[in-house]
Parts: sequence; C-alpha cells; structure tokens
Amino acid sequence: MVQHYVKVTKETLPSLTKGLKKVANQLLVDPMIFAVQPAKRVGEIIGVSETMVIRFCNQIGYTGFSDLQKEVRHHLLTLNQQDSSDEELGHIQHDIFSNMKKDLGHIRNSIEGMDVNSLYKAVDLIVKSEKVLIVGYYHSFTFAHWLSFNLNYVLGNAILYRSENDAGLLDLLPKNSSIVIFSFFRYAIDTIRLAEEAKERGLKVITITDSWVSPVAEKADLVISLSINESKTLINKGPVTISLINAILSEIMKRVESRGKIQANQKYYIKDGES
Repeated sequence: MVQHYVKVTKETLPSLTKGLKKVANQLLVDPMIFAVQPAKRVGEIIGVSETMVIRFCNQIGYTGFSDLQKEVRHHLLTLNQQDSSDEELGHIQHDIFSNMKKDLGHIRNSIEGMDVNSLYKAVDLIVKSEKVLIVGYYHSFTFAHWLSFNLNYVLGNAILYRSENDAGLLDLLPKNSSIVIFSFFRYAIDTIRLAEEAKERGLKVITITDSWVSPVAEKADLVISLSINESKTLINKGPVTISLINAILSEIMKRVESRGKIQANQKYYIKDGES
C-alpha cells in the first residue's frame, strides 16, 4: 500500500521549485533520514535550509516537520515488522546472495516511489512514435542497449545512439519520433546537450534517471526517477533499472499483441528443425 506522504509528494512534485524538489526527491529515495534526524540536519544532508524542509512539509499538506516525521516513522516501523516476519528468503544465509536481497528492497522502494502515470505515458509515447532514439553514455549504455534490442524485437522502431557514429542523427529522425535518455550520477554532459537539442527540434524526451532534480530532468517531457540515491553505485541501480525496462517492455508487448502488430523479427534465431 502506497503511503500518504509518498502519494502526495509524487502528486505535488511537478509544481515544486527546484529546492523543494530536492527535499521531495530525498524523501522518496531515503525516508530514513526524515525519520531519525531533526529538520535542520535533514536540510544539511540535502543541501538546503531548515526553512526549505519545513516549507516542503507545508506544501504537501503537513502542519510541520514533526507531523511528517511521525508518519514516516510509523511507515518504516511497519516495513521492518513485515521484513522480520517474512520467512520466504530467511533460509538463504549465504553472503553471495546478500546483494540480491538488497536488490529486492531497492525494487520495492522504487515501485512505491514511482509515478505510475508517467510510466503509462512513456509507454503510450513509445508505441505511437515512428522512431525511438535510445541514449545512454558510459555505464548507462548497457541499459540503452537492453531497451533498444528488445524494443526492436517488439516494435522494430528503436535506434541505439552511438556517439562516435551518430552525430547529426537527430536531423534525420521523422517528426513523430521520441528519445529515451538514461542519465545517472555522475551525469554525462553530452547527454544533457542531446536532450536540449532534441527539445529544440520538437522531439518528446523521456528520461530514466536517479533524481527528480538531475540535470536532464529539467529538459525532459517525462521523468521516470528511480528511488535510489544518486550517489549509489551502478551495482545498486542496475537491477532496478533493468526491472523497470522489463516492466515497460511487458506493457508494450501487451498492447501490440492485442492489436496483432508484434514485430516478427526472426533473423537473429535458428528456426525449429534447422541444424
């Protein structure tokens, strides 16, 4: 069940100032600091004033910081009780699986903190686009490749952006095209420039990122933010990002299968009976 403070934070986010968005993002990513720290310390951790933290609380409907803190504490206590009573994975004690357990927690947190309306809008946009350019620099290239390969299998309309070969590619895209940009801390400046250029050309920009206040988020029409602190490593973000991509692909497949339009792309595979 989505908690009230999560729900109202997500609903209010688009209308917040940049400073208030920093507070909102931190609440969605790491509510623990709101549960255990006073407002002044929360502001120091985020890099804003104590007044900004209290203003944020008022903005999302709370009488003050202590009012929000009380609800966050109750929520986290409930989660801890659920985790301690969950014996499904309790028998797995090997250290090698510890990070897989953490991945499950990150995925659960991202599901709760994600704006589902943005996900559905992103799916709509991708399905309706004549071409979808998919961009990821450095470590984000892995995610871009995974989405583009599978999207081509389903729709056949994806282009994987390769910076060394594709200068000027935006000029060649049909008008009814969109661009999906993966951008994680530390944010590649070329990614931000590409988003700006896409906006100037009238292309719809979807970004999958790790913060509502990441530089590329300001340039995007749709922001899908994972509930993992931007300072966390790619190892933390990888499983959540791939899980999100798979959720998007699954929804796209459901839609195109219902219309009988799934892309028949068999050239990569050996057909049954062939040797």
